[in-house]
Amino acid sequence: MASAPAAPAGSQTIVLEARDDKERIPPLSVGSWVLYDFANTIFSLNIISQFFPLFITRNLQLADVWYAYPMSASLLVVALVSPLLGSLSDRKGGKRIPWLIGCTLLCVSMTAVMGVVSDLYLIIIALIIANIGYQTGLIFYDALLPSVSTTLNWGKISGLGVGLGYVGSLAGAFAVLPFVSMYGTNQATFLPTAVLFLVFAIPSFLFVRERPNATHRLAVPKEPLTWRNSLAQTWRTIGETRQVPGLFNFLLANFFYSDALSTVIVAMGVYAVNAIGFGTALEVLAPATVAAIIGSLLFGLITDRLTAKRSLVIALLIWVVVFVSAMFLTDKFLFQAFVAPLAGIALGGTWTAARTMMIELSPPARLGEFLGIYNLTGKVSAVIGPLLWGTTLLILDPKVHGHFAYQVAIGTLLVMVLIGLALHLRTPNIRRQRSKSI
Repeated sequence: MASAPAAPAGSQTIVLEARDDKERIPPLSVGSWVLYDFANTIFSLNIISQFFPLFITRNLQLADVWYAYPMSASLLVVALVSPLLGSLSDRKGGKRIPWLIGCTLLCVSMTAVMGVVSDLYLIIIALIIANIGYQTGLIFYDALLPSVSTTLNWGKISGLGVGLGYVGSLAGAFAVLPFVSMYGTNQATFLPTAVLFLVFAIPSFLFVRERPNATHRLAVPKEPLTWRNSLAQTWRTIGETRQVPGLFNFLLANFFYSDALSTVIVAMGVYAVNAIGFGTALEVLAPATVAAIIGSLLFGLITDRLTAKRSLVIALLIWVVVFVSAMFLTDKFLFQAFVAPLAGIALGGTWTAARTMMIELSPPARLGEFLGIYNLTGKVSAVIGPLLWGTTLLILDPKVHGHFAYQVAIGTLLVMVLIGLALHLRTPNIRRQRSKSI
């Protein structure tokens, strides 16, 4: 594990020495960890981005708020419990796998329920719980990255995971698509999505080997574990991010650009169908996903070579181009050939670089705890994003105002990215290098 950075934040460069570059990571452990990204992105695209929103807006003929508000509600819960769960995993000596298993099984079981019940309110409740399981599982999954990589290739392995995740989303979408034609409803995809998630997640439960970190012993607090103490600790942790060079600015930047990205994930499919006029969301999601695979792998290399900060700056600048283009381009060919692939590249690059930079900035002994705060900032913004998108379209009804309503909604995303970019420019540039110690 690398030593924690200890230099002033801002525009300065922090040197992070690798002390684990000679360790051999079992390929089966790496492959199994990466495969979990393949598994969980099946749920992300099928349920969050595509088939559940289309089930609401097309099969049930309901307004966008019926999928946007439940998503926001689930993310609000995630924001509240993420720091607690991250801290709990640190207290258990840094063991993440049991938590990952529990969160995954919660998501899988509730997704299956969504596919077999007919009552809309039960489906929505199951969706909220399923998304809570999915989102909280990401805390423990991300915290396992140092166990399946060395400091010098964090970006590469992170990019492999994100890239294979998009392969999974594409494969998962096409695998369940025939069920829509067979049963005449997008709800028919929910149960097979649950099965696919579970099948491809199992190897990570069995074969990922967590590398022990003796410093975890330093993270165990003396006070008893209660909700009151945990919430107080969460508040203290937020304050303590200011003591870690660059961490507070990074989390604040993440709050703003994650707002936009989370909304894109939820709304892109519906926007492509309802605003641009595509027959299915896959006509846009497929090229975007293929580009995201390439972008993830490319940005993994860029992150290791140019540093995570610079890699993330590039990704955010691409997002600016994407949102400006999406506001004014309504031609289906241009949207499919230019906007969608560019969004995919930016999405893969952002997640790859941001995950790596968060691990660079976090003290190893408190990785789970700080990843919980990272998740909190991302999910709080993700509550606001779909809420803002759904409310904008509720006020400016597209049936009345046409494409102008979507231009305003996309404009809010552009503003969030610009604010996030401005804040991110104030974070330190962290350069990872081999340890000079013998």
